[in-house]
Amino acid sequence: MGPIRYLRRHPLALFALAVLVFGAWVAVDALTKPPRYGPADPNEYTLVGIEAPGSVPAPARAEPCAPRPTPQATAQALPKLKPGMTRTEVEQLVGAPEPADIHPVVVVDGRATYHTAYEADLDPPATVRPVGAHRPMPAERMGPTRTTVKLEFDATKPGHPLVGVHYPEPAF
Repeated sequence: MGPIRYLRRHPLALFALAVLVFGAWVAVDALTKPPRYGPADPNEYTLVGIEAPGSVPAPARAEPCAPRPTPQATAQALPKLKPGMTRTEVEQLVGAPEPADIHPVVVVDGRATYHTAYEADLDPPATVRPVGAHRPMPAERMGPTRTTVKLEFDATKPGHPLVGVHYPEPAF
């Protein structure tokens, strides 16, 4: 009980001992050379591919993707898309999405999926002539009404198959 009683009566001695031990630790660490990991020459490194368990490789691209079509061409290609098509097959029809239009993977009900967005002109061309005499509106003032269509892909299966095509809800 003597040492404990001494430390209770002289807390500064305990503090000085702690500072002394910490200082010794810093001095020893500064004076010793850290262990060297890996080769000294950066050209000696070899890259090793590490695959996480359960990861799926990216789909192989058989052919280069077509350039991104216009919104009218995208709207014409949408009916050709079928669930189960690989992402490469989809991109051959509608073109590769812009990097900003690829959304991150989300896990919902244990299924990992991601979305890509495309602009499509879904308005049908006018086939009925209006009744009455009025001046038609210039085409540059009307402009096409573009909608964003999202394509959903399964991120867990090889080739990232298409799961679904999501059209926006009507506003009326």
